[in-house]
This record gives sequence, C-alpha cells and structure tokens, in this order.
Amino acid sequence: MRTGNKTRSLKTLLSLCLVPMLALAGCSDQTVQQTSKPLKPGDYAAILPYQTSDTRAKHIGLISDIDIRTQLEQGLMDISKDYFDPSNHAYVNHKYLDYDELDASDGSRGLLGTLRDDNPNGLNPGADEDFDTGNGIVKGPILVADLYELDFFSGNALDGIAIGLAVTDAVEQDGVRHEITPERLRDFVQASGTKIVSYMRERFNDVTPNIPILVAAYELNTDENDSSKGGYVYAEYFDGTRTTDKTISEEYMLVPSTAFTQAQPEMAAQFETFRADVSRILSDTTYTTGEAKIQDGSVQKLTLTITAHGKTVGEILAVIQSVREYLSIFESENCAYKVIIKNNGDICALMDREPDSKSVQVLTTY
Repeated sequence: MRTGNKTRSLKTLLSLCLVPMLALAGCSDQTVQQTSKPLKPGDYAAILPYQTSDTRAKHIGLISDIDIRTQLEQGLMDISKDYFDPSNHAYVNHKYLDYDELDASDGSRGLLGTLRDDNPNGLNPGADEDFDTGNGIVKGPILVADLYELDFFSGNALDGIAIGLAVTDAVEQDGVRHEITPERLRDFVQASGTKIVSYMRERFNDVTPNIPILVAAYELNTDENDSSKGGYVYAEYFDGTRTTDKTISEEYMLVPSTAFTQAQPEMAAQFETFRADVSRILSDTTYTTGEAKIQDGSVQKLTLTITAHGKTVGEILAVIQSVREYLSIFESENCAYKVIIKNNGDICALMDREPDSKSVQVLTTY
C-alpha cells in the first residue's frame, strides 16, 4: 500500500509540474516578433532578426542602376503608407516570392518569364503574342523587368503585402522604338496585378483573401536623352473582393537639367545660386549635383551631392559649415533636403532638413 501511495504521489507531483511547463510553452508560441526602431516617425520598422532574401542578387542582375533600385523599393514603401499604417506595421522583404518564384532564366518557370504552356504564371506576353503599345504592334515584348515585395505584419500576423513592378516605357523592335501609351500600360498593369494576386492567394496558405495586396507600377525611362530615370505611375489595391486604383504622377529628375529647369523654374534658380556659392568656398572648385523626386508637380525630395577637394581639416570643416548655411537658399518647406558631402571621394558629412523645418541636422566624421 505504501508503494502504491508513493506512486500516486509521484504522479501527482509530475502532473503539477507539467501544468506550468505547458503553460510556459503556450506563452512562448505567442511571443511577439521583435522589431527595430524606425529612423524617424512615419517610417516602417524592420522585423528582427532581419532575414536576407535570396532575391537580392536577382535585383542587381536585372537592374544595375542602384538609384533606380533604391527608388523602386523606397517608393513602394512610401506608397504603402497610404494603406498600411507605419505606426502599427513592420516589414520583411520577399517572404513569399523568392528567387525561384521570380527566376525565368534558362527557361525557368518564374513570374518574370514569358507566358507559355510550361509557364502559365509568366507575367510577360508569350513570344508569339502581339502587344498593342498604342504606337504600333510588337510581338512578345518583355514588359516586366523586375518585381519587389514588401510584407507587412501587425504583431505576429500578416496584415498586407505590397508588390512593386518595374515596367518598361517603350519596346524597341526591328530598329523602331515604340513608346507605350499610358492607357495601354495601365491595361497591362491591371491584368498583371490581378494575375499576381490570384497567384499568391492560390500558392501560399498564409495569403488568404482577407489579406490586402497593393500592386504598384514603376515605369522605367529607357530614353537615354531624358534626364528622368522614371517613377511610379499607377497603383491598385486588392482588399478581399474590392479593388481600388489610382494614377500616380511621380518621376526622378537629374539636377541640373533642362527638364528640371522647365518643370521647376523657381527651385532650379535657387539651385544655381546654391551651386555657385558652394563652388567658391575653396580655391579648388567644389561641385554640386542633385536628384529631385517630383510628385504631383511639386518637389518632394531634393538630394544634393557635394564634391570637395579640401587639403586640410580646416578646409573640410569650412565646406561643411558653409553648405549648412547655404541650404537656407532653398525656400520650399514642403520638400525634404538630403545632402551628401564627399571630400576626395570619401564621405565626410551628411545633412538632413525635414519638411516644415529650417533646422539642418548634420552628421560628420570630424
């Protein structure tokens, strides 16, 4: 009898110990994902530890220009803010559409490939398919050059996906350049967006019809004589069975350029004054170039790159301090100003002036 009592006591003790252990195990499953702290209010936080996507090599191989790749992803984040609030969403890159899902090289069955019997999910027209550019019929053009994916989580739950399509503005065939009209491009992007959304909802269990998906199109500017590299032109939002869309007027222009002067004469004049003042800081000319992000007819961001050739610390500090003061030449308070100062090729200072502010934040290596 004593042995039986001891056995029952041992079982009781084990069961009492097991209950809190199971409770702890249940709690660990509900651990909230860790996120970084955004660099500034209104930005998205990254989910940690950050998982690098194998698409990074694919992106570099498809579009070599780092400025365009930056514009594609940063622009997609900016557009996403109208649909997925950064204050309660964090992001990861390409959780679903990895390298194998996109790759279409060597006849692979990827989304970036052409539509054919063994690749029914290809986004580009089939090799023998006619495509009406609005300025002539072309056969089997490659219209989608690349695809970016951002996945937004609220706590532990997937709460939205944003897809950025890099699409060409023209097709060259038989020595003739056919520019794609906005109407034809919009029709193609709408069809592609519907196809991508259907594919993701059928392919991945996590992507249920309740998960909203944003598809936006970045139009690449392939005209070598144009100072603009392109910009987002269209977005479509799929929320369950409801779909909303909008046309976007966005482009990135080199500064200085004739196109920028014609589009933004006031800021172009201020830039020329700024550039002239900066050039005279040292006996060696200090050069200024820039790039402007223009949306709906107004400059949203002006990024300036200053190239100096200072020989002493005193000279370099004089350049940094002078540039900070000369930024007051730019009057628009609706624009964000970013400045990169290089001395003999090495970055020596970064500056930031936020919209609605005259204050300039400076980070320097000196």
